[in-house]
Amino acid sequence: MSTERNRRLLLLGGAILAAVVVVVVAIVISQGGSDDDGGGGGGPTASGGGAQQSQSAEVEELFGGIPQQGVTLGEPDAPATLIEFADLQCPFCAQYTTGALPTVIQDYVRTSRLKMQLRLLRFIGPDSERGAEVAAAATLQDRGWQFSDLFFRNQGQENSGYATDAFLEQLARETPGLDVNQLESDLNSPAAERLIRQAERQANQLGVSGTPTFFIQQGNGAPEQLELSSLDADSVTAAIDSALGEQ
Repeated sequence: MSTERNRRLLLLGGAILAAVVVVVVAIVISQGGSDDDGGGGGGPTASGGGAQQSQSAEVEELFGGIPQQGVTLGEPDAPATLIEFADLQCPFCAQYTTGALPTVIQDYVRTSRLKMQLRLLRFIGPDSERGAEVAAAATLQDRGWQFSDLFFRNQGQENSGYATDAFLEQLARETPGLDVNQLESDLNSPAAERLIRQAERQANQLGVSGTPTFFIQQGNGAPEQLELSSLDADSVTAAIDSALGEQ
């Protein structure tokens, strides 16, 4: 990203999570209704059932039929990988996800030119931590991309406490193909925590200093940071083409 753009600074290294806050998200699976308060900001419980059903259908269409294994979306044999570091509370990450991501999926992932990896960080605050923990559990079912997409669509005000149990439960219930009972079992499991730690270690190794940050890895080569002037679809695809040597 250009240095002129206002980005969220990420404190990595020894300062990251000096005091790890372990948040247990108690997903209430015995109630299918939504009498609970969904928290601050817009959210799935605040937007109404019809709107959320529409979002779920859009997410299902966006990712439908694409291979997904863990954090990786796309054909395993694709010649290059687009690695994204994101925070679920980051508004720039939401801007990319709702704006450019559908084009990237259509033009690169569905054509097997790229596979993508989503590495979630949790530096903005407690709502980031809670969201990342649920997303990690969803990733164990190969549904992390879908859950994260729905979270970005329903972002609330940063650190307002909007990522409540009810908010996260509703997102989980609306995530296509996600088993909510299994999700509850996987929350804060060693396997889910490993996914979060792996993202943090890789971010440290690559010197990630803000979100969203993207890298292109061709084959088994070293990841190279993707320099973006903006997050619109035209700028993102132009940068990908350049990195792939197609311009």
